[in-house]
Amino acid sequence: QHTYSQAVVFVDNSGADVCLGVLPFVRFLLQQNTRVVLAANSRPALNDVTDRELVDIVRRARVIDPAFRTDMLSVCGTGSSGPCLDLRKLDARLVQTSQNADLVVIVGMGRAIHSNYYARFSCDSLKLAVFKNQMAADAASAHIYDALCKYERAVV
Repeated sequence: QHTYSQAVVFVDNSGADVCLGVLPFVRFLLQQNTRVVLAANSRPALNDVTDRELVDIVRRARVIDPAFRTDMLSVCGTGSSGPCLDLRKLDARLVQTSQNADLVVIVGMGRAIHSNYYARFSCDSLKLAVFKNQMAADAASAHIYDALCKYERAVV
């Protein structure tokens, strides 16, 4: 079974997406001894969680579940304040912390579909989202409210 040494997970909305989607996935990665960097907006945008809010969410998760009580999990700000993700303009601390990542996970329509659908990485990547915009769905030959789960191997 393949395991990753470090994953960077770009989170989207707070609420259900982070608590019921991202955190269980992160828990799985941690149980595989994968170091995880959770990356969230540095400043508010729409209903997206910020890095400060995510620190609090992780703190609460640590109270409930011992799997989160590890130094293998960290939270960093992206330097962003919008629903999309420009990977050319990431916060220097996040870039430094993520140097050894062998998995990049991008969650959310703005991040995974609008701004990084065609992005290729030098490590494996996973893009997770729901098509909530007809134009984006049409461009990808998908239907509105289809789920996107796009796994790609590293570009060598």
